[in-house]
Amino acid sequence: MPDLDEMGSTTIAFSTQWKYHGGFHALKYDNKARFSSSLAPDGSVSWAIVDSAYPLEQPAKRAITFAFPDIDWKFQQAVFGWAALQYQAWARGEIEVHTQTSQTVALYTDNVLEFWIDDEHLFGGDYYGFRRSPVVLHLDPGTHQLDIRLVRDLRAMGGGYGENGPSIDIDLELKVPAKPLDAVSKILVSDYVDGVLAGSLASVSLQNTDTRAVNITQISSANPYYSIRMVSGSQIHLAPGQARPIAFEIETLGAFASRLEVLVSYELPSSQDNEEILSSFTLSQEVKRRSPYEPQKMTFMHPGGIVSYAMLRPPSKEAQKLCSEASKSSVPILLQLHGAGLEAEDEMVAHALDPVPDLCAWTLFPTGVTPWSGDDWHTWGFSDVEAAIKAIPSWIQSVHWEGPSANTEKWLVSGHSNGGQGSWYIATHRPDNVIALAPVSGYLSIQSYVPYGTWRSMDPKRQGILQASLNSYRHELLADNLKGIPIIQQHGSADDNVPVWHSRAMHEYIEQAVGRSSYFELPGETHWFDGIMTTEPMRNFYKANLPTPGERLESSRLDQQSQSEKFSLVVANPADTGSKNGIIVLQLESPDQYGRIDVDFDGSRCLIATSNILSFRIHDDHRWTSIVIDGWQQDSNGGGNTVWFRNPEGKWASSSLSGDDAEKRSGRQLGPMEAILRSQGTLEIRDLLGTVPDIALQVSRNLHQYFGADTIISSNSKKVATGSGNVIEIYLMPPLPGPELHHAGSLSRYHHLRDDFLQLQRIDEDGHFRASLLLHDGRRRCYETPVGSWGFGGIFLSPLESERLSLTICGTGEEALRFAARFVPMLTGVGQPDFILFDQRCTWKGADGVLAMGFFDHEWKATRSSFIS
Repeated sequence: MPDLDEMGSTTIAFSTQWKYHGGFHALKYDNKARFSSSLAPDGSVSWAIVDSAYPLEQPAKRAITFAFPDIDWKFQQAVFGWAALQYQAWARGEIEVHTQTSQTVALYTDNVLEFWIDDEHLFGGDYYGFRRSPVVLHLDPGTHQLDIRLVRDLRAMGGGYGENGPSIDIDLELKVPAKPLDAVSKILVSDYVDGVLAGSLASVSLQNTDTRAVNITQISSANPYYSIRMVSGSQIHLAPGQARPIAFEIETLGAFASRLEVLVSYELPSSQDNEEILSSFTLSQEVKRRSPYEPQKMTFMHPGGIVSYAMLRPPSKEAQKLCSEASKSSVPILLQLHGAGLEAEDEMVAHALDPVPDLCAWTLFPTGVTPWSGDDWHTWGFSDVEAAIKAIPSWIQSVHWEGPSANTEKWLVSGHSNGGQGSWYIATHRPDNVIALAPVSGYLSIQSYVPYGTWRSMDPKRQGILQASLNSYRHELLADNLKGIPIIQQHGSADDNVPVWHSRAMHEYIEQAVGRSSYFELPGETHWFDGIMTTEPMRNFYKANLPTPGERLESSRLDQQSQSEKFSLVVANPADTGSKNGIIVLQLESPDQYGRIDVDFDGSRCLIATSNILSFRIHDDHRWTSIVIDGWQQDSNGGGNTVWFRNPEGKWASSSLSGDDAEKRSGRQLGPMEAILRSQGTLEIRDLLGTVPDIALQVSRNLHQYFGADTIISSNSKKVATGSGNVIEIYLMPPLPGPELHHAGSLSRYHHLRDDFLQLQRIDEDGHFRASLLLHDGRRRCYETPVGSWGFGGIFLSPLESERLSLTICGTGEEALRFAARFVPMLTGVGQPDFILFDQRCTWKGADGVLAMGFFDHEWKATRSSFIS
């Protein structure tokens, strides 16, 4: 049985310069060694010993607290604010395997981002403690070195601290799998309502803990009360160590059964050729019975091909009486977004609106897939919100609902903490859908929550590229989009989690941009208290902005707003921004800066002024006799859905853009690197040469860990994937000497658009490499590395058909490739542009060591504003 005996005396080194010294993993313990640090007294740190209690009843589990009392944290915070309480360190311990033979274990790493096991480097960990994708290790008997990167994050660990300063708490646990295929999550199943399940879809995450691939052949029912079938029409493949969420569909048969019994059948290769070992096991999950009028778990399919859930509360019987006229048509959706670290089914979330049971609305508590909403209610998390809204009509049909239908196009949006921030995101990005907005204790953006002032210094243009990658989440810069939306803000004056400054500042931004919002500050109240979502101002706001007797919400916001009232639409990324009063931006001229449309009226003329806009669409343009764009009179064609674009001469013309034109970047392809998460189907990870399966596994594990995403891992594939999802390609330059050029990602038939964007070349056998990057004007920028380095690594987006995307991870060697894989979007607030090229200096200089990074324009060319060193 493996345990963590030696973790009782863990050694740590606290240093921001560990990579400069060759990496912490390369250091040997020396209590006399000193390392530079800007935080420590005398500017240096050394090794130290941390003791932890030994839990006799759980020898393979450790909870360890790391703190640095010698640092003057109060002074640091007085100068740098909360950002001073974020720091990094490294710790070293050992794992002892006391068995006589090799042992397979699953390692859980709660609150750890990065670590080494002996000489194996693993990036991603389980920073938020989701525990959905542990690392599978096959350890020989004896001692194994464990190096852990410690990262303190304020949003996850809080801003308070005791006498020893802000600490880092981690949990490590080793489990011995009982079988080659094991469940790493509970079964996700909907609640039982009026004789049926509130959603027919269910799923469970299964992990292959064997050294051989496993095929799941069937998911079936182990009791007679349910019929079960896999959503996939074929076997599901799991690579060694991979975890995947397996979706299946359930049909109820007869009487209600409080337990769901699921039989999982699978096969794996035997030691003999052409033979398979067949096996199965049973999983069990409680099914809860709910009244149609109480919050209930409803399952549905996320666009990324996984099963998700939301808590749904239909209008009560009393609400139907109060808004009987409105119920003859449909009523809007009241969205309630939870804060970080919470599940939508938690009591404090699903029952937060119990004090207001009779609202004339469908109340929806989305989950965003994970307790952190995947990416803070942004790309992946907001897709979950929209999918949950679209699932309500299916619920109405399946339970034979006879009350009011749901107006899935009109939303009153509210949320707490991170959900308050998510409320700002939804309202600024879907202004035509939002009828009212009520953020509570929310922050403006990650950049303003924990300022980036203590990041490593870098070239201002490099920093500008990273900041531009986060443009879509600076809600204060999108405040113009809120015009016409009733807004209430509420915040406790004594909030020590999200400072009240955030709401005060946004109130000021809104007043300057659109002129009105209601703001209520609660004296002496903290971040959360029972009833925070139903205070008197909040209750009055809900009732004032939801239907009342005799009122319907069938008209669009265009009909509600005076046609003579001017407005503006500010866009950071057209892919995630909807329309404002019927006008929607399709493409920006330069994707790294905001686009803007200002609309005014002169009688029956519509006056439009644009900034950084390449194309946009006007819905119902026949409302005006003429349109003036940037001072030029245009004839409205009366088509009711006109697309305007700036032609090569710089003049505006009307036309229709083809969504299948692969040479033009549009739709879901737009946005920085996180656009890869805008997948309409299961993501596929392709190891193009079949030589680095562990990197593909790490990418798969991180996507599943932090987003709950499903991925297909394939190797030696030279054809375009046949699935509907986006693709991640991993390309290691073959270790061949000579002048051959290797076009990273060139195996895709759509890469002919720019298959020579990045060329990697080995010059000689001594580790001398050249990289060549295609610039906007057709010239090439070449880079060379000194002899003995690990060369170059890169990562970049490229197009596939039907608005799909490919993300290519490439390197001249395994070390460079592993570093490139770290840039795959995983945590929020980081910022990855469309392409990044780097060499070994990036490992210790961070973003300041990047050779080139930037964005692609609508023709998939690197923009002129990209950083090219």
